[in-house]
Amino acid sequence: MSRVAQVLKSKIVLISTIAIIIIAGVSIGIYAHDINSDQVQLTANSQHQLTEISYDGKNGENAYTLLKKYADVQAKHYSFGYFVTSINGVPGNGPKYWTFFVNGKESSVGASSYTTKSSDKISWKLE
Repeated sequence: MSRVAQVLKSKIVLISTIAIIIIAGVSIGIYAHDINSDQVQLTANSQHQLTEISYDGKNGENAYTLLKKYADVQAKHYSFGYFVTSINGVPGNGPKYWTFFVNGKESSVGASSYTTKSSDKISWKLE
């Protein structure tokens, strides 16, 4: 292969690689924007620490599974279900804990036991 052909081939490979990276980045950005702005609402305090996360229920899925789709969740498993200890790196440890709400009312069951409906508004508040 001639020197000119090799240089041309290298430029084509480089341009193709850059185009793929740009397309992948834009696609990831669109996907992340859709999740964060359309499905999940986040509230932070004056120190920019997450204090609440809320999302719509989805028919047939439990609230804990949905939370894990929208946030980085740490939890402890007990016989009664999961106890959420941290959401997006914000720990819930005395005196404030992550508390689970359905349609504005504190839930009487654990998030892994609550099967959501699409009409539900699920919230977790650091209280």
